[in-house]
Amino acid sequence: MPDTGSLLSDLNAILGDYSKNVVGMVDEECQAAAKECKQILTKTSPKRSGDYAKSWRVKKVNGYYVVYNTKPGLTHLLEDGHDVIVNGKKVGRAPAHPHIKTAEKEINDVLVERITQKLEDGGGWK
Repeated sequence: MPDTGSLLSDLNAILGDYSKNVVGMVDEECQAAAKECKQILTKTSPKRSGDYAKSWRVKKVNGYYVVYNTKPGLTHLLEDGHDVIVNGKKVGRAPAHPHIKTAEKEINDVLVERITQKLEDGGGWK
């Protein structure tokens, strides 16, 4: 009769290695997706002077990749539109230029597809 303690520890070691490989693969794919999202936003952002479009950055915060703009006051104004105020009076409405939500949706779809494909191809097992 085989030693079940040894079999169990071997199985736990194999599953631990597999888990680490999958976590690493997902992290790599998320980082690549964040960089691609930044590129999409740079291309699709409204351009008056070009400063806003060039201000997209990627950083890792608490294990998550964050795509952000260094000109944060503009993001929601450009994405959603805003009232135009002159001398305290509303004189019109600036149009919305949706670019963040579309880039997010596009990259999320790509990321899910890539991770699914890699898991089907072996789950990042090296």
